[in-house]
Amino acid sequence: MYKTCVASVLALMSAGVAMAEDTFKIAMIDPFSGPAAVVTERIEHVLRFAVDDLNARGGLNGQQIEILTFDNQMSPAETAIQAQKAIDAGATILQTSVSSGNTFALVEFVQKYNRRNPDHQVIVFDGASHDPAITGEKCSYFSFSWVLNAQMKTAGLASYLASRTDITKVYLMNAEGSSGTTTRQAVIDMVGAARPDIEWVGDDVHPLQKITDFTPYIAKIEASGAQAVITSDWGADLALELKAAGEAGLDAEWFTYFSTGPGAPTAMAQSGLNGLVYSAFDGDAGIQNEELHAYEAAYRAATGGLSASAFPGDTSAIRALELAANAAGSNEVDALIAALEGVSFKTVYGADAHSRPDDHQIISQMAISRFVDVPDGALDEEGTGWGWENVAIIPADVITLPNTCEMERP
Repeated sequence: MYKTCVASVLALMSAGVAMAEDTFKIAMIDPFSGPAAVVTERIEHVLRFAVDDLNARGGLNGQQIEILTFDNQMSPAETAIQAQKAIDAGATILQTSVSSGNTFALVEFVQKYNRRNPDHQVIVFDGASHDPAITGEKCSYFSFSWVLNAQMKTAGLASYLASRTDITKVYLMNAEGSSGTTTRQAVIDMVGAARPDIEWVGDDVHPLQKITDFTPYIAKIEASGAQAVITSDWGADLALELKAAGEAGLDAEWFTYFSTGPGAPTAMAQSGLNGLVYSAFDGDAGIQNEELHAYEAAYRAATGGLSASAFPGDTSAIRALELAANAAGSNEVDALIAALEGVSFKTVYGADAHSRPDDHQIISQMAISRFVDVPDGALDEEGTGWGWENVAIIPADVITLPNTCEMERP
């Protein structure tokens, strides 16, 4: 009996190995440890939900997709090390989402790897980084970005703020690093051009994901007389900022890029920042769209109330990948890249989108929404009873900026 059981277990293990070897592998290379791990965890939830849905419908041209995870410890150097491990494990697509610096490192690694291994090339998916250089000066034939970049979002924010003539004093708050500094300059240039009457009453650049108390920064904002704060901060930084703002009773509006992410909704609700925090993002659960609400309902039921729309890049990536694979009739890298260039699809928000062939940048609409104490029955965030109220949809043509990529094609 014992030998029979062992034989059965070994047979099942062998079958599992065979199945794993036959899967189409996507590797997540992100910080699965440290302060940013909570963001990675949410991104993984969204990616797995999209992949599970596709697998249930037969997979990618009949091949099941398998998600592999690798901890880059929020380090560009470690990202390259983990990328090689992912390739050794059989990954065809390498995805990174947390921190533009890590995305740059992954794209550079893959560029070099693919030149050395023309018969075993891989693809990079950018799931959440928003530095425009990813599809600009650092663009790559082997890399695709599935989120609107900082300049596109800032163009949309500038379009909205053009009508908010009641706001004349603005404070800038951004973290050190490529994404923060790029966004800061985009705000100065684009919002400044749309509203030359705005006075920049403060401009702080702080360490990334290292500050535990933002009270001194909030005191500076209050002393400046700012009517609004524009920030590209995310994760723990943003949650702690908003918490400190609420505790200080700061009566200023916040215009953010990542307040749909984990922790921020809870901080806003607990701090009583009703209607004071705005999201300039690809979209949110406040958009009135039946497809979005149906997807949100299914996702929230599967994940205990989390929001799928906070991380749209993963859903867009899998939808685009499925359509490209179907069009190509192949899961091979060359065929997939050719089909991904220009692929059209619907985002999780129900909006039309496509991947621009010249730079592999997703092109779609964006939303401006504010966080409010929502009425019963509305979609809330993180079980707070609060949620997003859309105030503007910015069309794709308003935020579509000229292509600056000089792509080297094989």
